Amino acid sequence: MKKNTLIFALSVFIALATGSVASAQDPTNFPMVGIARGQTLLLNLVAFPPNPCMAQAGFESSTGAPVGPSQAVTLAPGQSVSLALNGNSLTSAIGQRVEVLPTVVPAPAAVAANACVATAEVIDNLLGVTMVLVPGAVGFPPAPVFGMLGVTLLQTVRLNVVAYPPTPCIGQIGFADKNGNQIGTPMAVDLSPGQATFLDLPGNTLVNGLGQRAEVNPVVTVTSSPAAVSACVASAEVYDNGIGITAVYFPPSPCSPSSTSCVVF
Repeated sequence: MKKNTLIFALSVFIALATGSVASAQDPTNFPMVGIARGQTLLLNLVAFPPNPCMAQAGFESSTGAPVGPSQAVTLAPGQSVSLALNGNSLTSAIGQRVEVLPTVVPAPAAVAANACVATAEVIDNLLGVTMVLVPGAVGFPPAPVFGMLGVTLLQTVRLNVVAYPPTPCIGQIGFADKNGNQIGTPMAVDLSPGQATFLDLPGNTLVNGLGQRAEVNPVVTVTSSPAAVSACVASAEVYDNGIGITAVYFPPSPCSPSSTSCVVF
């Protein structure tokens, strides 16, 4: 019990330490986050002292349409607030999943010192346990890079991409094995700003027995159209086939808005 508490506390510290602070001009961005029936997605904001936080918080569907609650937030330094989206309002059966995009947009009239630190959590409705914790960021690399992750017979790997406004996402998503060979069928993506999609890789196509594991590498290849620069915000998830809950969440590495190699939205 003490070990689990320590691990959770450390994960919270890392998320807050690596989460970027949005200025008055920069929205805080997230990759897509999957939830199932029996879970709730929490969007948390805190005004990092000595600055206030003034923003519009909400959620979007994979088509870029608003979904669930939204809230205009005005926080004094040190104050925080959470906005909840219950998965039961989006799914009708156990095992169904839906991908959601948390959004934080600074208020247009916000002062220059406006600073919001945002995180997203997926919690279990019955026990209140945090299953996934995701830090927000003000920018991501234009070409996401993932390491290897494992999947078993009763799990599926999902690779999500979203075109965060005002940038489109054009390219290809897929998976590779430990030798760099393609696994399954890759998918071409051509997403307008605000749109999202995903590609699933079932573990039962890679292993055939309980206890067996396969290590796979999610791959996102980004291209540009003649008229626009393309950038895809990606995330990888490993979820349980039976009840649809996420066992592993793999966000991309955030980057500083001052970096010349990153896309700032």
